[in-house]
Amino acid sequence: MLESYVTPLLMSYVNKYIKNLKPSDLQLSLWGGDVVLSKLDLKLDVLEQELKLPFTFMSGHIHELRIHVPWTKLGSEPVVITINTMECILKLRDGAQ
Repeated sequence: MLESYVTPLLMSYVNKYIKNLKPSDLQLSLWGGDVVLSKLDLKLDVLEQELKLPFTFMSGHIHELRIHVPWTKLGSEPVVITINTMECILKLRDGAQ
């Protein structure tokens, strides 16, 4: 039941940065408290807008994204999101110094 509230909330944050993520990818695993997603492609345009670096993102991948939801202590413990190995290829923007 609580999962039906947490899944859309997590999706709103994670989906902003990850391509082709479906709510069902999170729902199936959240019940146990942990979600592990592998081989994710990043939304490069969003990263460029958010970070405002003098680089253009050519590609970006996350090898493993782990989300831990402490169901029994949700009011007192945080939801923890861990990224294990993020790989990006960057190119200096034209005219950047």
